[in-house]
Amino acid sequence: MRNHAQIQFVQAILLCQSVYSFGETFAGTKPSEAFFDEGLPGGLQLLQLSAQKNDEGRTGGKKKPNVLFILADDLGFANVGYLREGNHVKSREVQTPVIDDLAKTGVRLNRMYVHYMCSPTRSAIQSGRAPINVNVLNSYIYNHNPEDPVGGYAGIPRNMTGLAELMRRGGYDTHYVGKWDAGAATPDHSPAGRGYDTSLHYFGHSNDAWTFNIEDVMCSSSPVADLFEMSSQTPFPGRPATWLQNPDSCTDQVQDGCMYEDEIFAEKVQAIIQEHNEASPFFIFWAPRVAHGPLQVPENTLSKFSFVDYDKRRIYTSMVNWLDTRIGYVVQLLKDRNMYENTLIIFSSDNGGPVDAGANNFPLRGGKYSNFDGGIRVPSFVSGGFVPEVRRGSWHDGLMAAWDWYATLAGLAQVDHTDHKAAAAGLPATDSFDLWPTLSTWDYESPRTELVLGNAKGGYAGRHEGSTVVGGLIWPPYKLVLGAADGYGESVSLWSAPIAPNASSTGFFTSRPDAVCGRTPQNGCLFNIWEDEGEHNNLAQSQPGLFEELVARADEMQKTVYSPVRGQDGDSTKFLDFCKANIEWGRFYMRPW
Repeated sequence: MRNHAQIQFVQAILLCQSVYSFGETFAGTKPSEAFFDEGLPGGLQLLQLSAQKNDEGRTGGKKKPNVLFILADDLGFANVGYLREGNHVKSREVQTPVIDDLAKTGVRLNRMYVHYMCSPTRSAIQSGRAPINVNVLNSYIYNHNPEDPVGGYAGIPRNMTGLAELMRRGGYDTHYVGKWDAGAATPDHSPAGRGYDTSLHYFGHSNDAWTFNIEDVMCSSSPVADLFEMSSQTPFPGRPATWLQNPDSCTDQVQDGCMYEDEIFAEKVQAIIQEHNEASPFFIFWAPRVAHGPLQVPENTLSKFSFVDYDKRRIYTSMVNWLDTRIGYVVQLLKDRNMYENTLIIFSSDNGGPVDAGANNFPLRGGKYSNFDGGIRVPSFVSGGFVPEVRRGSWHDGLMAAWDWYATLAGLAQVDHTDHKAAAAGLPATDSFDLWPTLSTWDYESPRTELVLGNAKGGYAGRHEGSTVVGGLIWPPYKLVLGAADGYGESVSLWSAPIAPNASSTGFFTSRPDAVCGRTPQNGCLFNIWEDEGEHNNLAQSQPGLFEELVARADEMQKTVYSPVRGQDGDSTKFLDFCKANIEWGRFYMRPW
């Protein structure tokens, strides 16, 4: 089998030789102008034709695809039907027929890895970098370190190029809908600042589905709503979407005359598709609130699951079913508009399911906030008419990371994903691989041969402001876990039953029990996750040489992690500035820009 990385290397050498040979031609000329100038020397004309042929090969002779990226929130591994079928634990509680059909008619990505919590994964996808090179924290959105004008904020550093900026360069109309959670401190940190033409989103980690209030944030004893809009009629970078606010009476108990927040987002996605001018392709990043807490869902969906005997599990399951139905509406609209055949649908969760909040990651160990696979290996697939017929209905077992979508989509958009802006600011380069050759044919293995896991010093306790640490390494088929909490603790060391959680297990799940994953064969954690996906059999003592080799590799990676001081939690000055701006906007979230 051909190695895609080797082929890319040879192509890069040939390109460099051509550029060197015709360096005078490029002097004072933009690359885009040089490659499409009919007056070029024969060698560059040949290079141009070769590039064009390669582009046609990438897209199967079709035009650039529409891209619909669906990033579910806190979706458990066993909370979608197609993965339960694969593990022979079907349950009538899990009703996801649309997701299952898309997965089965696309390519199911059996080894898609993310970070173990929200903001780092979202920052990684939008920037094309592993969390250790962009962000490993769920920092508070008002945090700010004025001594660092590039990285002294929550989320993605200012000078990193966003995924949507690449797609826009490739001629795409770019739209963001849903949860952002990748920075909000300046206009540069907003979706508009990262390249999205339009957006309807909330900035933070979590909010109420009916009031849109930021969870656990009060200004002068009053809550602050978080819903923001950017459009062609709105001055950059957007404005609070005050006109969408529900009446004050709306709660999870009083839903009549109220709009479920995710319904607003789903309808926005449909409106974008309905109004889209097919002269250019679209890139829609849809990041639903489902199934993050607070656990809330429209009553007409919840009532369908009255047979589920545990409240958290019933609400969580209902939320996932609600999202599945809305995905179905969007897919049908694509078909009605004859757009489905040239659309690539990417589906993923941002992290593993929170087992203390109704999610289930069977048969994996752990959950959200853990570097065991239950926290970082997620449901994911590609589907849609753009997926070549030869790959439809298949599984892919190669190693992949969520931040690989950056290079993959840049390749489909036919743009270079090198981040020159970040390099000029002294920021880490992208570390994203183009997955499309291995997803679209049977000829290539996954180009990713290693995945470095991120963590924050202190583990769960350090998730808001801890320094960046390497939390482990996946080196197929092996996986090293390095605990970051005191005593080398690794959080959420537990296994879910096929039907869980329930009343008897809630206390255990809520405690997030630690396992010791130290730095010696005697107290370390090493697994063959391709043979032991539940991480039951610790190989550290039986394979000490391999364990020490992987620890040494992790230590080498630790030397180059990105770990800025982003500001301290509880900084009263920054919080007061935050509150002042929000009060001026009628208690809607607004940074003091």
